[in-house]
Amino acid sequence: MTERIDDQGGAFAAALRAAISERGVTLARLRSQLIDDGNPVSMATLSYWRSGDRQPEGPQSLSVVDGIEDRLGLHRGHLGGLLRASARLGTVAPPRLPFDEEREQRETEETLRELRAAPQDALRDLSTHVTVSVGAEGSVEKVIMRSLVQSTKGTISELPLIDVAPIETDAMSVISDVVGGHVDRAYQHPGRLLSGVVIALDEPIETGATTLFEFTETFPVGYPPRQSAWHATSRPAREALIWVRFHPDALPSWCEEYIETDDEYVSSMRSVRSGSVHLARHGFGPGVIGIRWGYDE
Repeated sequence: MTERIDDQGGAFAAALRAAISERGVTLARLRSQLIDDGNPVSMATLSYWRSGDRQPEGPQSLSVVDGIEDRLGLHRGHLGGLLRASARLGTVAPPRLPFDEEREQRETEETLRELRAAPQDALRDLSTHVTVSVGAEGSVEKVIMRSLVQSTKGTISELPLIDVAPIETDAMSVISDVVGGHVDRAYQHPGRLLSGVVIALDEPIETGATTLFEFTETFPVGYPPRQSAWHATSRPAREALIWVRFHPDALPSWCEEYIETDDEYVSSMRSVRSGSVHLARHGFGPGVIGIRWGYDE
């Protein structure tokens, strides 16, 4: 129904999902078996590979792929042969999720520094609602975000936002229709994976006061297709909600929700028969919640 960002990466994920399903094994059981075989791997990594959000990179990961083939009774190369040549040579692909890998942490700090973003240690997330519209091609067309925040001390006059693209790109997502503030400055990191903007509030808030703001995010020509929606917070949030609405001609073959914190990674498959899916959490953070989807042949 739609082209994946990388056809070979999508083929690897589809083959892995099929093999796991046919053998009736859970990711947790497979991970336990791999660890027993001397192939340590995290649940998050296995889930990324199964979804197609990432693919194995580097010698250690390729050793795990060999172990998966052995444990699932597959011929050697059944999965590994579907990887890009660059992966088999051991290069590292750009990660997808924010604040997860060393590169993202470093480039986030560098982007915030270039934006001259004010420290956010006095900001409390009260409520964030993210509404995502998926187009007929299966990728995100538009995101509307509405957030209620509070100052816990001092004055807050601006808020930084960070975007992590699916892959490196020269294009930046576009923030428009801002209510409660305006885009004051923007910056794209030279690594071409992260970018950021600073929203200046119409009315700065003092200790105990709240402000409600909203904006729309769209993606220009040249921005890589995105088949995921996530919300990252660096502090506890009272309420976080993601609502993904699919075009009727682009209902995905599979859909997965995931929650990632410093202490755990949890994921589960979701039905999209109704044409939409949502994920809500109360008292969540720091961490990432998200929904991703894909299209099998």
